[in-house]
Amino acid sequence: MNKAFPLLMAVLAIVTFLGCTSEKYGAAVDTRIAAVKVKDILLDSNPAGRKVALEGKISSQCGSNGCWFVLQDDTGQIFVNLGPKNLTLPPRMNKTAKVSGTVFPVRGELQVFAEGIEVR
Repeated sequence: MNKAFPLLMAVLAIVTFLGCTSEKYGAAVDTRIAAVKVKDILLDSNPAGRKVALEGKISSQCGSNGCWFVLQDDTGQIFVNLGPKNLTLPPRMNKTAKVSGTVFPVRGELQVFAEGIEVR
C-alpha cells in the first residue's frame, strides 16, 4: 500500500466535509419552529407576526448588496427581506436556503423578515 494513501484519504475526507457544510447568516435558523410551505403562509387568514421556517431555492436576489431574495418551494414563492435585521447575502442564486423569521405584510404583499438563514 502506498504511503500517500492515508494522506489522500484525509484530504478527501476534509473536502467532503467542507462540501457538506452550510453557510449561516444572522441568527441560527430556529429549529423549534415547524417548517411550513409557502402556500401555508399565503393561505393563512392572519399570518402577520407569525414565526415561520421555510426551505426552498433562491430564485431571485438583490443584485446590489444582497438585501433580499425570493424563496421558491414546490408550492409558491415569497419575498425574504433581510433589511430589518441588517443582514446581507452574497450571490447565491439557485442554492437551497433555509430561513426562519417573521411574516409581515408590506404594501399588500406578505414578506418574511429573516432572522436566520442557512444556504447550501
